[in-house]
Amino acid sequence: MSGELPAQQRRALERLVERGTLTTEQAGEVAAELAAEPAAPRAGGLWEVLGYAGGALVLGGAALLVGMSWEDLSRAARVGLLAAAAAVLAGAGIAIAGGPRAVRELAGAAPSRRSRIVAVLFALAAGIAAMAVGSGLEDAPQLDVPLVATAAGTALAAAGYVALPSVPGLLATGAFAYWCALSAVDGWGNDSSLPQMVVLIALGAVWAALAVGGVLQRPGGGRAGRVRREVGLGIAAATALSGAQWTIGAEQAVSYGTTFVLAVLCFAAFLRLRSTVLLVFGVLGVTVSVPEAVYDWTGGALGGPLIVLLVGVVLLAVGGFGLRLRNKVGSDSA
Repeated sequence: MSGELPAQQRRALERLVERGTLTTEQAGEVAAELAAEPAAPRAGGLWEVLGYAGGALVLGGAALLVGMSWEDLSRAARVGLLAAAAAVLAGAGIAIAGGPRAVRELAGAAPSRRSRIVAVLFALAAGIAAMAVGSGLEDAPQLDVPLVATAAGTALAAAGYVALPSVPGLLATGAFAYWCALSAVDGWGNDSSLPQMVVLIALGAVWAALAVGGVLQRPGGGRAGRVRREVGLGIAAATALSGAQWTIGAEQAVSYGTTFVLAVLCFAAFLRLRSTVLLVFGVLGVTVSVPEAVYDWTGGALGGPLIVLLVGVVLLAVGGFGLRLRNKVGSDSA
């Protein structure tokens, strides 16, 4: 197929070939005809930028207004302003989509500028709505306000993702779920950070199960589904590895040991799933854990320059190993 075609048209032709609607030769002829047509002016990029800028200005304006007048506003006014900003963002997303039914249609179609704008607006709306919940409950002694606020943000971001599966919605859900998990165990174990480590690694396992199980690829599947799976695996690895590093100050051996084990699991999962993002996080995990272990074993005798040198050596070695592993997997699957 011609490389001059827009990516969306190429993906559409590839899906038609995969479904057997067109043969490869027919798809090539269609691609040649489309490529021969004069390109129409594309102003969609401008509208996409304007949509992002508008959402950012609504978010920034709400934060600035509340920040400057926070002490002077009543609780009802604070919640009202934040809720109104969230409603504006969500309403703008629905309007740009063309209505609630159009949002469902976008969910089943290939990613486009419109779907990206709508997804970003939904994610921003979830964030401001979570702020509104936290503001409304900030003086409620019987409630764990951070937990309730982050749980609300997680639920709203997940609802936005279900309505319109997208990478922005997935990232927003992952971020809210991360802080919700930390809020849930805040204060457990007194001075120990092990509860945070355990819950973040468990959350990472949940994300990995959702990605591997194909939940994040639906609906639509195809290339967009594969991208969402990769992002889900990235969220899983980042969440688990950050959890392993949570105890580095108090339980160093547990921290770097767990980080190294998770890195090895990332390598093993890469061999099975062919996910480059897992290879990247495997390299990152080994690069972080090995110098930490050496520093701990030597009692900190190594100076800063030697630690930097060690990190460089480990990064080169592990990076070379990762590259050989990726090439081997590529040649095996060819």
